[in-house]
Amino acid sequence: MSWLLWSSSRNLTGSYPGGQKLFRCTFSKDEIDMDSPHSKWQTSGNVSWTMGVINTKNVENSKKEELKVYVKCHLEDRMESSVDENWRIDADHIVRLFNHNKSNKHVCTRGSTTFTKAKDSCVSSLINLSDITDDFFLNDELTFEVEIGVKNSEGLPKIVDLSVKRPDSNVVLTVGKEKFYVDKEILSKKSTIFEELLKKEGVGKGSNEYAIEDVNPTIFHVFIKTVSDIPVQFGLDEIEELLKMSEKFKINEVQEQCKEFLINSVVDDALALKIADKHGMQDVIVEKLKPLNSISDLRQAFRYYRKFSDESMRLLLKKLIEVA
Repeated sequence: MSWLLWSSSRNLTGSYPGGQKLFRCTFSKDEIDMDSPHSKWQTSGNVSWTMGVINTKNVENSKKEELKVYVKCHLEDRMESSVDENWRIDADHIVRLFNHNKSNKHVCTRGSTTFTKAKDSCVSSLINLSDITDDFFLNDELTFEVEIGVKNSEGLPKIVDLSVKRPDSNVVLTVGKEKFYVDKEILSKKSTIFEELLKKEGVGKGSNEYAIEDVNPTIFHVFIKTVSDIPVQFGLDEIEELLKMSEKFKINEVQEQCKEFLINSVVDDALALKIADKHGMQDVIVEKLKPLNSISDLRQAFRYYRKFSDESMRLLLKKLIEVA
């Protein structure tokens, strides 16, 4: 069930014990006209989510040219063998199509759906192309914001807790008083730092315990899940520590996931730019600059500019020239 609203303030409300996800994506007019694009997959509630757009002119027997927006959930291939055949997820969702000049004129579609193996997507109300004026386009692209709230799930595996010993765990990493049970082979393949550490004889009864120093145990748990290819959610407050760990243990894929989060999730632009500059992620700055189309937007986003690198300042000046 879904319906169409003209609003800027409609948000998900209620309890979502299965997790919430908020992300943003853009599609060019050509992409939508020629194809049926969808966003990058986002993990929440132990499954992945995407939203896509279909131009009905590309659908057989269609009489009108309208935009059809859908939200879809997906189980990772490695999860298929561990889920119940009749799994289900009850979730609310909101998709907002941004009006870049009139924030009270966003197009907002909201739905509440039960997703199953047989019904893994939910289609929104149709959006008439005649309603999509130039105010919705920025650099010939439409911007969508997606909010997912998982109310309940059945038949899915429980969220993995690496502080609990598992059958495939053969190494123990200790951070202060915390212990994390992991797979030695996976860590050694992902990081030369872990590979060298785990070649040495550890301590403990099985000589398989290794101390990890100078890391936050809570965020290290998130980090080690990411390295172990376990679906995990993290927020802006954890990004800095995750990036430091990525550099410490020389694991690029964690940095890449942090980049994707900063680019695609709806976060404070100023903090995202500050973090990206600090860690030399110029590609993040380029992407975050794209939707900023006024001097006031840039001033707010670059409120920490006094500490920015020369390269980041060059990107800012280039954008200032474009919008001036």
